[in-house]
Amino acid sequence: MADHASLNLKLSQEMKDEFTRTAEALGMPAATALKVLVTRFILEGGFPFDVRIPNPKLNWEDPRIVRTKYKEGKLIVPSSWRDEDDDE
Repeated sequence: MADHASLNLKLSQEMKDEFTRTAEALGMPAATALKVLVTRFILEGGFPFDVRIPNPKLNWEDPRIVRTKYKEGKLIVPSSWRDEDDDE
């Protein structure tokens, strides 16, 4: 039989309840959901999702933000992005 080790963490009761409800909605107990996270963390060499602080200063409605488009399956970028040697 394999050796087992415990991993303890403290959460607010609200977080624990929400985590448990979400795991159960996925058809598994909370402990299994944690094992899935740990397994993926090991396989990926870190979190299997982005872990960032959202930038509240970035306003996506700002007209100065340059947007790209797709046309007929090709990425269209602003001409200002072209390098001098693009035509070669």
